[in-house]
Amino acid sequence: MITKDKPQIRIVFLCDGAHLDSVVIRLHKGWIVRFMKGENLLGRDVRVVTSINGEVSWNGDADDLAAYAEIVCTRAGAFSYSFYVNNDDSKKAGSGYLQVIPELAAAKKPLPLDAVVCQTHLSKLLGPLPEWESRLLVAKNSGYNMIHFTPIQALGISNSSYSIANPLELNPSFNTSTKTFTLDDVQSLTNKLENDWGVLSIQDVVWNHAAKNAPWLLAHPECGYNCKNSPHLRPAYIVDRLLYHFSKEISAGDWANRGIPQIIENEAHLAALRHILKTEVYPKVRLHEFFQVDVNDACKRFSELVKHFIGGATANPKDEFLDAEVGAEWRRFGFTVDFEKAFCIFNRTRGDAWNEDDRQMKCLDSFRQHIIYLNNKAVQTAEEIIDCGVNAIIGHVRYERVDPSGPRRKELTDVFPLVTSYFLHALPSTSWEDDEKYAYSDAGESLLAFNGWVMNDDPLRNFALYPSQVYLRRELVCWGDCVKLRYGEKPEDCPFLWELMTKYSQSCARIFHGVRIDNCHSTPIHVAEYLLKAAREVRPDLYVVAELFTGREDIDNIFVNRLGITSLIREAQNGFDSHEQGRFVYRYGGDVVGAFIQKTVQAATPCVAHALFYDQTHDNPSGIEKRSVYDILPTAGMVAMASCANGSTRGYDELIPYALSVVSEKRLYRKWSELGEDDGIIAARKAINNLHVSLAQNGYTQVFVDQMNFDIVAVTRHNPVSHETVILVAHTAFVKDSICMGRPPVRDVFFKGRLDEIIFEACLHEIPGVEHRINKTSLSGITGYKVMLREHIKPNESELVVVHGVEDGHIELSHFPSSSIIALKYFLIITKKLNLCLEKMTLQSYNRVLFRCEQEDLNDFGIGTYNIPNFGNLVYCGFEGLMPLLKQIRLNNDLGHPLCCNIRDGRWLCDYITYRLKVFNGTKKLGSIVEKFFEPLHGLQHYLKPCYFEAILHYIYVSILHHLDKKLNPSLMKGSAFARALALSSVSFSGSVKSALLPSISPKIEHEDQIISSLSAGLPHFTVGIWRNWGRDTFIALPGCLLITGRYNDARRLILSYAGVLRHGLIPNLLAEGKGARYNCRDAVWFWLYAIIQYIKMAPNGKSILQDEVLRHYPDDNSEFGKDEKIEKLCDTMYEAFVRHFKGIKFRERNAGHQIDEQMQDEGFNVQAYVDRETGFICGGNSFNCGTWMDKMGSSSIAGNRGLPATPRDGAAVELQGLAYAVICELDELYKNNDFPHSEITDGNTTWKWSDWSKKMKDNFEAKFFVDDNDHNPNVNRRSIVKDSFGSSSGYTDYQLRPNFAITLAVAPTIMNPQKSWAALNVAEEALMGPLGIKTLDPKDWAYNGFYNNSDDSTNKSTARGWNYHQGPEWVWVAGYFLRAKLVIAKHLNDPAILDQTVRSVRAKMGTYWEHLRKSNWISLPELTNENGTYCHDSCEAQAWSIGCLLETVNQLYNYN
Repeated sequence: MITKDKPQIRIVFLCDGAHLDSVVIRLHKGWIVRFMKGENLLGRDVRVVTSINGEVSWNGDADDLAAYAEIVCTRAGAFSYSFYVNNDDSKKAGSGYLQVIPELAAAKKPLPLDAVVCQTHLSKLLGPLPEWESRLLVAKNSGYNMIHFTPIQALGISNSSYSIANPLELNPSFNTSTKTFTLDDVQSLTNKLENDWGVLSIQDVVWNHAAKNAPWLLAHPECGYNCKNSPHLRPAYIVDRLLYHFSKEISAGDWANRGIPQIIENEAHLAALRHILKTEVYPKVRLHEFFQVDVNDACKRFSELVKHFIGGATANPKDEFLDAEVGAEWRRFGFTVDFEKAFCIFNRTRGDAWNEDDRQMKCLDSFRQHIIYLNNKAVQTAEEIIDCGVNAIIGHVRYERVDPSGPRRKELTDVFPLVTSYFLHALPSTSWEDDEKYAYSDAGESLLAFNGWVMNDDPLRNFALYPSQVYLRRELVCWGDCVKLRYGEKPEDCPFLWELMTKYSQSCARIFHGVRIDNCHSTPIHVAEYLLKAAREVRPDLYVVAELFTGREDIDNIFVNRLGITSLIREAQNGFDSHEQGRFVYRYGGDVVGAFIQKTVQAATPCVAHALFYDQTHDNPSGIEKRSVYDILPTAGMVAMASCANGSTRGYDELIPYALSVVSEKRLYRKWSELGEDDGIIAARKAINNLHVSLAQNGYTQVFVDQMNFDIVAVTRHNPVSHETVILVAHTAFVKDSICMGRPPVRDVFFKGRLDEIIFEACLHEIPGVEHRINKTSLSGITGYKVMLREHIKPNESELVVVHGVEDGHIELSHFPSSSIIALKYFLIITKKLNLCLEKMTLQSYNRVLFRCEQEDLNDFGIGTYNIPNFGNLVYCGFEGLMPLLKQIRLNNDLGHPLCCNIRDGRWLCDYITYRLKVFNGTKKLGSIVEKFFEPLHGLQHYLKPCYFEAILHYIYVSILHHLDKKLNPSLMKGSAFARALALSSVSFSGSVKSALLPSISPKIEHEDQIISSLSAGLPHFTVGIWRNWGRDTFIALPGCLLITGRYNDARRLILSYAGVLRHGLIPNLLAEGKGARYNCRDAVWFWLYAIIQYIKMAPNGKSILQDEVLRHYPDDNSEFGKDEKIEKLCDTMYEAFVRHFKGIKFRERNAGHQIDEQMQDEGFNVQAYVDRETGFICGGNSFNCGTWMDKMGSSSIAGNRGLPATPRDGAAVELQGLAYAVICELDELYKNNDFPHSEITDGNTTWKWSDWSKKMKDNFEAKFFVDDNDHNPNVNRRSIVKDSFGSSSGYTDYQLRPNFAITLAVAPTIMNPQKSWAALNVAEEALMGPLGIKTLDPKDWAYNGFYNNSDDSTNKSTARGWNYHQGPEWVWVAGYFLRAKLVIAKHLNDPAILDQTVRSVRAKMGTYWEHLRKSNWISLPELTNENGTYCHDSCEAQAWSIGCLLETVNQLYNYN
């Protein structure tokens, strides 16, 4: 279902290498196609070209994920698009097609494509043109709004409707004795049909062949495939003449004594025929000679080449196979070889030769033997062709003369010989040997190949062109009255034919509203493209119909795309039972009932080619023949319930029990005055057609097929907007011997809602006492049957069913015999008003509504995520647990998904949603509203429940996102879908749980929620209890998750809350509500200080935070939590952190021992941090603890790493220097602007101004950290890198290549020379960068292992119990810093080319993150991946600092804040 109140936008994602020739994208005029870059095109220049309006310009958005190029579908037809990358126009990087359907109108009223009901007429049976109206009135009065005419042009000698002699002249049979009519007169009629009757018209176009007696063709034999312009057909022509004369011999009785009588009528005759064809007839023609090389001639040419070559043997002989090649004339022994290649293969040095002459003779002999070998292969080739030909001949003769289902022809005649001739032969003929001479003379141009079709052939291959051997192998099902036309590749190849067919096509487009492409699968596709383009110049909204026999949907789609075929003809008669017929209705008939309402802006999804669905086509047997007369009405009803165009053929409704031959039928259709609504099923047909049109015009786009028993099918059409439903129940009768005339054994039809009316009921029944006769003198239907039709009746007035209750009732098929149909309409009343309370909800409440993983809700309310039987638990308790799943179901219409089954089976999910909203005060009101909104679901038909559940939930969800957007950074929320997705993901981390409270803050700091929101480090592992809040994680994530998104108040409260538990000059890492905090990390305080600086820069009046009150829970190091609390300004708390570092921090953790860390050795509880007076660096730590983010402590006794930190990083860790430098520089500026009260730092003996300190750090950083060519330390492993630390106790660890230096360069780009920074980044990128994260250690390092498994307790020390956590696995948050460093350093290089390339590469990288976000059930980015981006089971699926750091990267790219 497509909503119509807003412009429809379909997004085509461009991906490098994607050529989508067989993907159908159906669009309407006025719709917008928006091209966007796929992930492998981000950061690259893309030029989009369409055949609608040429090159399409981009909207100029700097964000590749928000940039688009857009076109409006202004006209109907088939349009291609292609795109080129990075100014390389030499090849298409990708391509596809857009199909814009035509807008049809009749009597000045729009006619939706799905409302078409078309009736086919054999034009030659309409009589003289003045009588057409009286005969076509039958179609109008039967409710058809389109008429399909077979060709109206002059026909050929066979009088076949599809054998056209003159495409520019009206069939003279339409003239009267007093007047000659023209094509213009037909146009006047079709205009009247359109304007006065409201009936459109289409006609066949025949482009692939012409009548064999067409005067223009005989005058221009180059327009066909003949023995002169297509010499490869000469052997096939000769075989054809051989078989012609053989047929004559059989007809004359010459083979009767050999078992082939004049009348072939049984399998014994066929066996004799096969034997004689194989052993006597085909051998005469010596077919192998056409594939053989003249041995003597070839040897003579080869010998001359060898003798005249001065150098003797070839210097570099080739060891290749020499194959025979086609000769120019296809004469006997006309094949040849590549003599240049032969020379290089056979003219070689011979060790067995006595001299040069002997060598040449031996080479010639080898060549001769090879030619003989090739000729022997030609014999095998000919035998295979003969076998194929014999089989084809036997198959043809069996069908024509032996098979009971065939015509059972008797004597062989000129009209019906043994086999149909493949070639036009109008020359004297006495023997096939004489006829062979014609093929090689000028007379050969008159020997034209007939057309036909080939079973299971490649429709994209022209079977008349070599190397196809269809004619020689007798694989063509031949039409002996039509010559196949030869266009060539372009108009210049056959100017007369192209010009003639262009005029013909445009003439048809002038007269008719559409065309049906006859023999479409055999028409060269480039020809059809050209001619349709010409036709659309005359009528832009041309309705194009085709019947394809490609056997493959993808090949069908290529034709649909390239030609702009509006509808493909499908036929119900191809169904072998009612179940299969119901499948056709489902397949071609629209959206599934309950399908989710599609959005106005969405991806352009592939679709099934639109169908013109016939109950019976004109060139197939009648349904009365194939099934029974009692099936005519129910099949018509079933077809009408398909949400696509419908079709039928004249005679079906009149119960004509046979197909009307397009060749031999001469009787005229009856006029309306000669029959009436009482004939056949015409009255019921009008009701059926009216229903079909009404359903299409009124938005009943959804279809459901219910197989009630073997013969009874119920088809539902549903309007998802008005909630009205129409059900048609049909009792089919496929088997003549299984007709049910009483009450059928079938269950009742149940419905939910109010039964409005019975639209109609109908049944075909025998008329007592009337004989069933077939009139052979006129086109009349079988007699003795009459249709019962009753329309618009009350539920209690039905004669076929009993209605039990008009509300939520059921229908008993009490008297519903074969041939019965009944159509009922009922409706639902659903109030869709929702007065949302979202405006007043806090951001913490949005976290509860949208997210919350299992542990969070279990912790607070005792319930976890929702469990879907046969599927599993959702990842989130909130809406985001459901929406990705519902989106997937919507895109695929996967109504069999376990979620849909769960919704249909009960109200558990609705109850779950409302309960968890109502149990929390902040969302209680919303829960009550949602509960009320779900109430109507419980009375719906079960199959409608998923659709309406999704509609309700989506409506609420969109409203939630709308209000959430208004609470976040408006600039960011107007950015790309990727940026918005990152912002949405950030909401998942910011919330509260009762078991993980933050330390209290000053009462003067306002907050909206009962509990202050904290930032979960990651989901699902770090969500509750002491594991939720980590100082380091919080302040790494905070700038992106809270500041970039505009959540300044949440950021402010977190900064102040953690400030309140400053102790020893440090911020705790493990917070434990402040009461059990551990002060064992050296970096959290620097990320906290840096976050404050970022707050000052980003938040409105950000500097005011420096004057905010901090409630100090530990006024001094020995204070107890909650006692002796004091209030001070944040600027003073910050200053204390600096003073304590400057004086030196040295203490032992409280309660040191296994009670706080069961793994750590005793020395590890000793904490130290200080400022080195010589360099200004922040130093600390020891070899027994790990005070930075790389904090994995060994825990395996088996492997021997227990109590050993994997990465101590003692000394001066590189990232701390960058963070400190950045903060100190900013404090200096703040002091100068009177915004920070402290000008210097002192320990009582030494005093540094902020500028002194920053200068000292900068003067020493490059010298101490950059590894250049002058560094001769034995631990150097790579050069042009930035060390991971300086002054570590291990020494070698300083020189390990890790990505931490990128943090320094991102926050403090001026701390070292930009050229050296750039060199280090390039080395690291090549060695460390992964798809999502960045390796934490150089793969060349001895300690590297990129696969983290915390459960592994093996004897391998380096990996046991995940000891390699930071020794190789690829972390996402550091990758974010790395990308930021690239951007900022590239800018400092002052080289526009490098900056441009860097920006492009980072943009391209964003595609990988966007792809992961879109596919992630968590709608997030992970903590880490294993090597090269492989999944890590022990990683958090959603990590706050991963999202936060990527938000900072996106912000740096596009400046949202």
